[in-house]
Amino acid sequence: MILYRRNFCYLFIFFFFACTNLLGQDAHFSQFYANPLYLNPAFAGTVNCPRISVNFRDQWPSIPRNFITFSGSYDQYINALHGGIGALASADICGGGILQTYNAGLIYNYRFYVSKDFVLQFALQGSYLATSFIWDRLRFASALIDPTAPPTLPTDPRNSITSQFDANFGMVGYTPYLYFGLAVHHLIPTKTSFFTHPSDKWIPKWTAHVGGKITITEKMRHEVSFGDISLHPNLVFISQGPFHYLHEGFYFKFYPFTIGTWIRHNFKNMEACIVTCGIEYKIFKIGYSYDFNLTKLERTGGTHEISLQFIIPCSSNPPKKKRYPPIECPKF
Repeated sequence: MILYRRNFCYLFIFFFFACTNLLGQDAHFSQFYANPLYLNPAFAGTVNCPRISVNFRDQWPSIPRNFITFSGSYDQYINALHGGIGALASADICGGGILQTYNAGLIYNYRFYVSKDFVLQFALQGSYLATSFIWDRLRFASALIDPTAPPTLPTDPRNSITSQFDANFGMVGYTPYLYFGLAVHHLIPTKTSFFTHPSDKWIPKWTAHVGGKITITEKMRHEVSFGDISLHPNLVFISQGPFHYLHEGFYFKFYPFTIGTWIRHNFKNMEACIVTCGIEYKIFKIGYSYDFNLTKLERTGGTHEISLQFIIPCSSNPPKKKRYPPIECPKF
């Protein structure tokens, strides 16, 4: 039975990528704001000091050859550039490494002060996108009958690696109690398949998000203290071709602890319920989330996700004459 499921998985992956009307879809993370540059490049430099973020996602671990995604980023604000800079790298590994997608990019983010309590940031990101398909790891029905029989492939295995330039755009806006943003990924049509059909491309991904901060108790303004309590409702909408997802949820913060819950669904069905917990203290933050599968897929093992974040202490703040504090950012 295990062998059957594994070969079925291989066969499914093969035919999925052999479809002539393949449309690329990005991997996603459930802890949106714990991976801010992946969600929206305009988050680069929002905490002023250097920030390092590392994320790991293990989707459907009970299924053989499941989906593994890594992400790492660095960003900070630079006075001389009037904005933030950032670097983001990610790796998405499917089918036990049969399909691998790597992305590395640089970000520049311009900060514009509309007023003392309203800030806008606009970002451009240039990335290098590479995708590989390891044909040798596929198993075909003919190999079950005759292990020495060579597989029949519909294309030349030498064409199993594609790479190209990618471009993204982002915008975020902040007030002391409200934040919102819009991001567009894959502005330049990029190829995702190893075949020649013109529709095999990585189509643009649109992300819109809005959230707020409801302060319940606060000891010091612009600085968190132990015991501060706040509620953060959020809404995230992601659309990429025929795929549309709406994420609704909130997280409750009792510093240094955070808990939260989200619902992910399309316009027809519920997909997942997400629970999140985390702890942060000064320069360090760690978070964990679990996705409960609400679809008809059974025994997937849900999805585990872990995030780590470090903020390096610095004195590089916006110009003193403005006297604006670091932008209040959502956490998870």
